Formats: sequence, structure tokens, C-alpha cells
Amino acid sequence: REGAAPDMRHAPRLEPWPIAQLAGTRDVRRTWVPLSRIPKVVQQAVIASEDRRFRYHFGLDLKGNARALVANLRAGGVKEGASTITQQLARGLFFGRERTLGRKVLESFAAVGLEALLSKDQILEMYLNSVYWGQGEGRGVAGVAEAAHWYFNTPIDSLALDQAALLAGLIPSPITYSPFRNPGLALTKRNEALSDMVSAGVLDAKAAAVARALPLRVRRGSTRTDRFPSFVDYAGAYLEKHVPGEAPRRWGLAIFTTCDLVWQPEAEDAVAEGLFSFDPRRNPGRDPNRLEGAVVAVEARTGAIRALVGGRAPREGDFNRATQAKRQSGSSIKPIVYAAALATPRGDSAWTAASTVPNQPRTFKIAGSTWSPGNSDGSYSTNITLARALARSVNMATINLTEAIGAATVVRFAERFGLGKLKPVLSIGLGTNEVALLDLVDAYTVFPAEGVRAEARPVRAAVDARGVNLLEAPSPPERVLSRGVAGVMVRMMEDVIKSGISSPLVWAYGFTRPAGGKTGTTNDNKDAWFVGFVPDLAAGMWVGYDTPRDLGHSASGIALPIWARAMNAMLDGFPATDFAPNPDVEDVSVDAITGGLPRPDCPQVLRSPFAVGTAPTWTCRRDHASDWVQLLLAQMQRDSLAAAAADSLAAAGPVPFGPPFRPDTSGAKPSPPR
Repeated sequence: REGAAPDMRHAPRLEPWPIAQLAGTRDVRRTWVPLSRIPKVVQQAVIASEDRRFRYHFGLDLKGNARALVANLRAGGVKEGASTITQQLARGLFFGRERTLGRKVLESFAAVGLEALLSKDQILEMYLNSVYWGQGEGRGVAGVAEAAHWYFNTPIDSLALDQAALLAGLIPSPITYSPFRNPGLALTKRNEALSDMVSAGVLDAKAAAVARALPLRVRRGSTRTDRFPSFVDYAGAYLEKHVPGEAPRRWGLAIFTTCDLVWQPEAEDAVAEGLFSFDPRRNPGRDPNRLEGAVVAVEARTGAIRALVGGRAPREGDFNRATQAKRQSGSSIKPIVYAAALATPRGDSAWTAASTVPNQPRTFKIAGSTWSPGNSDGSYSTNITLARALARSVNMATINLTEAIGAATVVRFAERFGLGKLKPVLSIGLGTNEVALLDLVDAYTVFPAEGVRAEARPVRAAVDARGVNLLEAPSPPERVLSRGVAGVMVRMMEDVIKSGISSPLVWAYGFTRPAGGKTGTTNDNKDAWFVGFVPDLAAGMWVGYDTPRDLGHSASGIALPIWARAMNAMLDGFPATDFAPNPDVEDVSVDAITGGLPRPDCPQVLRSPFAVGTAPTWTCRRDHASDWVQLLLAQMQRDSLAAAAADSLAAAGPVPFGPPFRPDTSGAKPSPPR
């Protein structure tokens, strides 16, 4: 605010929402709170019950210890405690639960050391945040904040006198005196703690009598805040690589993720509901025959993972199909091939969106065998521009382009895009290599981020009790493409959606925002992909079976509608923004067949994007007589196919997803503010 001291000026912010807790093999839930947040009545109840002379001794209560020592010697072992709060803290910090005289002596020395180093308030704060208060849902409950949540389902600040006395009474044996298991014993211990407070002079008898008359006011909370298991599991794996040692699970760190608390559940719902539309199985168990899917959304310029769903009904510890599954990518890898070409010199000129490559059937001899690929739609032409080849996902053009620039060049660029070391085979552009969904989405962020790639990450910071961020700094963003090439790729991939193979995203599934993207379908329809981007976000969808088999749909029919379902829900309420003008890109009219500057008789002229300085300077010299005939025949064929498609759609009835393709919000759960 204006006029505030320098250390008081900061941007407005919301408190983070807890989504999960990472724990080691000894799964104990603990939330540290400062002593100032712990009500005085709680402090007084614990001191009165556990160590009435806490404020006055130096770590040892000699009178009480002498009495306990005599009793223990007579019994031949440790039968009586009389440990001070400082001794109990020392035991928890430095020693186990072993009950021997030798340990008792060491514990006493440690307690004196703590008293020499720390103030009474510091010792009490550490004790109240570390003392064990029982078990809840298979997890240990440690510290007064978690005890308040487990036994009363209330924040620590709200504890009343009777509740504070109950917590104090539970400390000697929280399982034995548990109000959920033994309410009678718990009531007795609570009332004893109230009497201790009266004896200690911190509570008058009348107030104690009123509190004793109250029933046990317990209300079971939960020790589990675990949400978003796919995201949390990946965040845990990421932390193990980027934070030292066992710190993520054992040091009580505050871990701040990149997860969007609104988008993540919307993405989970979209995957579950979308897959159910194609495979209506309600069994949430691990059915190997059930259709599965995954979705990832990554902030383009920062690499922050905003949503990550690894399965149809993900649970903690499940196989994460977004990060762990590597499957053939199909044609969704093609933009990497075309980007590599645009960024690679072509003799004295450059590859451009208007450059042409052959588009005829061919047979290749590879390692003593033959390979005869073809275009999926069975149509061919003498040549085709790169822009049109990508928009129509033309296989033969992509193979010829790969041959022209070299498969090794594609491999090199794929590695810069974050896809690892792919095999340098001629079929690389058809998606015969295997990739993970997260890696492919991260690769696509390069296009809207103007050629720069920031490594995808699920965690912003991992802060210890001192406020120090232990997370390794992310690798600095790396320039993969020039701004001009990235801008041309954005325009080309917009055309894939506007008029190319992914156009059903608009006219069938109602996603009308400015966007670029590409579908991918592998052989026999075993994997279906769609990865797309809007100006600030890239997102990808994979659909398939864990044991690969025919999906019965291409990517346009199954991955595309679920992607649209997720993105329409996530972006609902946000204004549709166009891609920012790129000063390194210019539009030039060219002949659609040759890529040269057009003559008046050229049958098809298109405005094509070029990186500044790469537009053609030569004029088309082709005889277009036969092209006019082919153009008319193609138009007649398209009209015939359109009529047939309309008839088949009318006969089939309503499609699973149709415009406006918005999620049903009736009865929707309230979401936290963005």
C-alpha cells in the first residue's frame, strides 16, 4: 500500500490451499504453528498436567525425578516417569522409546542442554508441535494443530477450555484414552486435567465445574487432505530429484506446487466423463480392459504444470499415464519435423511454409527390406506445400521432408524440444518413436512461447522452517526456434484447426478460441492423441488401452472431443485472446501449388506466413491447365462426401459431444477463487 514501510509492501495474495502431504515410511502428520497461535488455555492445560514447575526449573524437576528414581530402582526398571516437558522434548528429538535407566540419564543431560540454548517459550513451542497425540486413519497425529483437527475438526485457534483439557489429558497415552475408542476414560482424563489447572492456580474452581459438566465435544476430522493423486505423485517424484536427501518427506517442508486448484478437478472430471461416454464402465478398480486416458496442461512461457491427470480414476501410487507411459505418438509429432525444416538452411535459401515437397507413393529400401507407406486418405499430388501438408497431415510429404533435411536433424531438434533421444529413422515424422504425454505437451509450448522452451515443472518452491527454498533453481529457458520460425509454426498449426485435419475441434466440439494443434493416431487406432495450444497454455490428451488394441476411433473422434471438454471447462470465463502479432513474421501471397509468387491465372492463391527475409522472390512458371481440371474434380468429390456425411450423421442420431460442448454445471461443487 502507498506510504507503507518497504518491508510491508507486497502484492495481494491468498493463503495456499493444502492438497496433500508427503510422508516417509513413518507416516506422521504434523503442522507447525507458532506459540502465538496456540491458545493460552492450551498452554496452561498442558503445563499443569505435564510439568507444573516448567517455568521455574532448569530442565529437571529434581524432587519429582528423585521420587521416580526410587520407584524405578525398587521395580528394577523404568516404571514411573516424572519427566519434565524439556525432558520429553529431548527424548523425542534425540532418543527413541526405549525405557532404560541409561537413556534416562542421557535424556536429563540433553534437557539441561536445551534449557541452556533455548528460551522457555521456544521449548514449549517445540514440544506442543512435536508431541504425539495418537493415530488417525492409519497416520500418526503429532503436534497440537493436527490434534485439534483430528479430535475436533477445528483450527488450533478455536480450541475451548474443555477441549484444551482433553488434549492435555491424552498426552500420557493417547491411544488408551482416545475419546473415539474409550470415551469414558477420555472424560475422566479431561476432568483430571481441569483439576490440575485449578491446583496450578491458572483456573478457578467455578470455571472448572462448568467445563466438567460439558460432554465430550469431539468431532472426528481427517488426517488426509490428499487430492489430485496424479499431480501429487509426480510432484513427489520431481522433489526427490531436485531437493536434497530425504528432505521432501522428513523435514516438514512447505511445498508450493504449480497446480491450479480450479483447473485440476475440471481436467479430472473431463477425462473421467469423456472416457465414460466411449466406455461406460463404472468400476473404479484396475480393469485392464477399460479405456484409459491422460491430460496435461502447461503454462507456455514458464513451464508451470497447471493440471495433470494420469488416468481415468487415479489413486495414490497408481501408474501415471501422463508421465510414465511412453507410447507411439502418431502424427502429433509432425510439427516437430516441420519446425526442424523451417529452422534448417536449404542451400542458398530457406525452407518455408510455401516450400513444396513431392506427394506421390514411393517404396523405400531399408536394411534389406522394402517399405511402402501411403497417405491415410489415399489422395496424392505431384507436390504440396509444407503448410498444406501439415494441415492435412500428409504422410508422404512428411516422409519426403524428413528425407530432405535428414532424420538426424529431426532427432537433434526433438532433443532440444525436450523429447529425449529419438531413433533417427525415416518414419520418425509418422510417430513411430515413443514419447510421454507430458514431454510432448512441453515441446508444444515452444510455439506459443515464441521459440523458447521452459522445462515443465510441478513445484514452485520447497521451503524449510527458516524460510529457505531448498528446491534447485530450474534450468534457464532455452531458445529452440527463432521468433520468426516459431511465429510461422503458430500460423501453420492454426490452419490445422481452422481448415485442416483437426477442424472438428471447432465445428463439432465447440472450441472456438484462437488455437493451434495436431492430432495423432497410431497404426490400427491403438493410440489417439491431440496436443494443442492457446496463447498462454499448451495442453495434450492421450487415449488408449494399457494393453494396446484398436480403439475403434481415430484421434479426431476420441481424443479431440475430450480435449475440447477439458479446455472449454478450464477456460470458461476467460476472454478469448488472439496470438500476439509477431514482428518477425510477414504475410505474402503465393501460388498454392508451386509456392512461388502468383500469376493472374494461378487457380489457388493463398496468404502464407514467412519469417522475415525468407519469402519467395521468384514467380510461378507452372502450366495450370491440368490443375484447374483437378481443382474442379476435387470440389465435386468434396461436395459428394459432404452430402454423404450429412446423411450418415442424420441416421446415426446425436453424437456424444456436440456444440456448445459445455460441461453440465448443475449441482457443481463450489471452487476456490482463482
